[in-house]
Amino acid sequence: MGRDGTAGKASVWFRWLGVGGVELLADGVFLAVDPFFTRPSFSRLGFGRVSPNRRLVAEKMPHGHHILVTHAHFDHLMDVPAAVRNTGAAVYGSPNTCGLVAKLAGPEARTTRIAAGDRLFLGAPELPGRGSPFEVEVLPAEHDPILGRPVLTGPLAADLRPPLRLRDYRMDDCLGFLITVGGYRLLLGGGVKLEAVPRADVLFCSPALQPAQFARLVEAARPRAIVPIHWDNFFRPLRLPLRPMLAPPPGPWPAFRRVDLERFRRAVVGLRPETRVFVPEPFYEYEVAEVVE
Repeated sequence: MGRDGTAGKASVWFRWLGVGGVELLADGVFLAVDPFFTRPSFSRLGFGRVSPNRRLVAEKMPHGHHILVTHAHFDHLMDVPAAVRNTGAAVYGSPNTCGLVAKLAGPEARTTRIAAGDRLFLGAPELPGRGSPFEVEVLPAEHDPILGRPVLTGPLAADLRPPLRLRDYRMDDCLGFLITVGGYRLLLGGGVKLEAVPRADVLFCSPALQPAQFARLVEAARPRAIVPIHWDNFFRPLRLPLRPMLAPPPGPWPAFRRVDLERFRRAVVGLRPETRVFVPEPFYEYEVAEVVE
């Protein structure tokens, strides 16, 4: 069967886009979450202004119908306006997310403000008869503090002018998503509040989560498979091999250490031996069925 689902039983495909980005494809409809490719250097975090690498965005994400954004930090949102310009995709996110996309992608950008509790049914108008393969439940989530403090939060500056500084990408709401497609339940967003964590077939989350938080997440979701994402150093250009990021310490003391995928795998075995850990190659296409069945 072809990856566009035009023959035989419809399939669900996914690509890990690096960092927190995931792209899903079902019935010819592309849905992306937090696509980010530009990866400016760490030195640009505090100094200067940065433009998205539009050539790289177009190369790595040539198609798109819908983009979900968990929160408005630069490593989740920065390349979304460029992807909108290239693909015409509609964007769904917090007020800050929608405000930044409208500012950077222009008046033709289609944005929809969403909040925890919303439910979306997403298809493609140019594909009549395909329906809406994606059902999305929006979940409340929290962003981990770093050194005990919130990271780049608050309202957007009133005088924003592109290109932006990385600190201009400020978070208001933080969201997670339960995406039901092709009979599978896919949970994205490791910071989903415990009381809102649903059961899921596949959990996409960062190995950098604090151990107690991760244990509660796995216990609540009871996934058949876990796909680690947002573990790579997002200040390192894509032209170089991936390297693990520094994970934030559990408290206010600076004790950062590199994410260790093997340690993560052992932690999953200790929590839920029947759950598979599937580590994808970036930009490689996988069927969800081969991960969970």
